[in-house]
Amino acid sequence: MKTTSSGIAVLLVAMLAVQAAVAEISCPDVLNDLSPCLAFLQGNAPQPSGECCGGVRALYAAADTRPARQATCRCLKAAYLQVHAQLPAAQELAGDCGVPINYKITPDIDCDMIN
Repeated sequence: MKTTSSGIAVLLVAMLAVQAAVAEISCPDVLNDLSPCLAFLQGNAPQPSGECCGGVRALYAAADTRPARQATCRCLKAAYLQVHAQLPAAQELAGDCGVPINYKITPDIDCDMIN
């Protein structure tokens, strides 16, 4: 009986760890980090501000797992149309802030494909 109880306990701990990893980035956190970038993304600033790039770098550092990067992608994809971002600005933002990403940002990106 101890083996079964121990196995269940290990399974529960593993499930909680997976939930914590997925929940480590929330959409409000993503939007908060990128809110200083709104003027650039909407075409109202010629380049991202220092505060904007600080938010981009903070978001990049926080999205350090595949589930976190996918959650970030889903949030940004949903927010893209709401903030009326210009696609070229959205595609340039990470590079302009010195953050390397290995995929092309598009409105129809498949977030499940992000590693």
